[in-house]
Amino acid sequence: MPTVRRNSCEKIMGSEENVAKMQTGTVDRISELPDFILHSILSMLDTKEVCRASVLSKKWYGAWSSVPVLDFQLRYFQKYGNSLCNCGDNTLERYFGFIDKTMQRYSMQKYRITKMHLMLHKIDEKLVSLIDKWIMIAVQNQIQNFEIVCRGNYSLPEILFCAKSLKVLKCECVKLPYYETMELVSLEYLNFYLDTFDEDMLQRIISSCPLVELGIKRGPSDYCLVNISLPWMEKSTTSGTMQSNLQESPLQKFFYSGLGHHTLWPWNINVVALKNLRNLEIEYASITDNIVSELASGLVALESLVLSNCYNLKCIKISSNSLKQFRIANALFFIKVTIDAPKLLEFSYNTDIETSLSLVRVPDHCNAQFLPLDPDLLTTVRLVELKKFLEETNFFKSLVIQLPDPRKILVDEDVLRNTGTGLPYKLSELKLCRLCGKSARNLTEFSVAAFLDALFWCCHPDVLSLTTSLQNSASELILNDLKRKVHCYKHPLRSIELDSADCSSLLSEPSKIETRFRLSWSQV
Repeated sequence: MPTVRRNSCEKIMGSEENVAKMQTGTVDRISELPDFILHSILSMLDTKEVCRASVLSKKWYGAWSSVPVLDFQLRYFQKYGNSLCNCGDNTLERYFGFIDKTMQRYSMQKYRITKMHLMLHKIDEKLVSLIDKWIMIAVQNQIQNFEIVCRGNYSLPEILFCAKSLKVLKCECVKLPYYETMELVSLEYLNFYLDTFDEDMLQRIISSCPLVELGIKRGPSDYCLVNISLPWMEKSTTSGTMQSNLQESPLQKFFYSGLGHHTLWPWNINVVALKNLRNLEIEYASITDNIVSELASGLVALESLVLSNCYNLKCIKISSNSLKQFRIANALFFIKVTIDAPKLLEFSYNTDIETSLSLVRVPDHCNAQFLPLDPDLLTTVRLVELKKFLEETNFFKSLVIQLPDPRKILVDEDVLRNTGTGLPYKLSELKLCRLCGKSARNLTEFSVAAFLDALFWCCHPDVLSLTTSLQNSASELILNDLKRKVHCYKHPLRSIELDSADCSSLLSEPSKIETRFRLSWSQV
């Protein structure tokens, strides 16, 4: 080892002996980390993977046995390709046995449990007492975040509602019975999807806890949640609005989902009581134009508004002095959208090209993104409409286009060249996504060339981003075609340079690698 490098190592390691150990590979620096850092590392893994990591060393074994985050999921005990709903009795027996042994160890050693995720697909009466025992241990060990998904007839035990340390509760497909005793004094986040429940119990939870976030996922039953009266909501009735003495709520985030069933919006929200609400997200709900407009203007602290798959909306007006983020997704039947938001920083618009968009007091530096509907069909008419829409609004900074099936790229270049619509729209970024799967596999050099020719006729982006996978050649085809277009007679593309590459989601989502290229254009 060179003298300079050796001296540097000695300063870092503390002695020449440690340098020698590092050279021979006998020093395990990770195992020398304190327990709380090891716990932080292990908390990112599921419980079974944490168990496997325990064989690395005695230090890892000690950290594994006391990690405060427990994630129990049946899929980690299944053979690849098997259905979770049709798993065998042996698999279930091993799964429940693993949970029971783990919870018993935590009970005996009194290890703290900060977070627990319990996934149960099949239960019977014999297992109910076991699940109750696991929840009791979690409560006794100061549980803060508890999530349970249960595909069976299971009622949450009373002891859970006496957990003074509980801050986050997520429950799906379980029963929520009524209990007299309840001390959820620390509960800040509640997210539930329940088939059956006691209205009094649910109302009591929401009314008495210092909730900051509330998420409601509504089932397919028409009666579900219709009769609930919350302290900051007025229940809709046929004769009008049910009045009540409403108190100010600390709620800052509210999420409502009809889970694809387009359920009726059951409330009139009292905006005065929700003066602290900052985030509102509504999806799959038959909410009206007037209600959305009233919410946007009446919620004085609202900073983020998301409307997704709300098919009853046609003409909405958003007027807000506090709104910073506004997202519209899958707006199939929109006719007109008017936005008056002087503090708007981000705007995502996923609707039809023919929708009318009016902007009032929206800042020029707003990062506006347009995602046109029907991306699978790229025709001459659609391109002309898209270019016209971008020019008329003159507002969008980025455009997101999904790769269409090559057979649906129906563009007549002669018609485009003779269409007097002016120069291509100047765009900050063009994002090409879904560069994998069937559409990408069917790509050819001809279809890629036609696809890019059509887009570059419509717009000239400063940055081109490609979302693809390691195994797919779609991005390679696109890059090769771009190289051919440098100094091409069709497009004044001068050069292309790599700007950045984002592989942060490579481990969790191998199909998502985003590569950004900077394009330089000549004056047209």
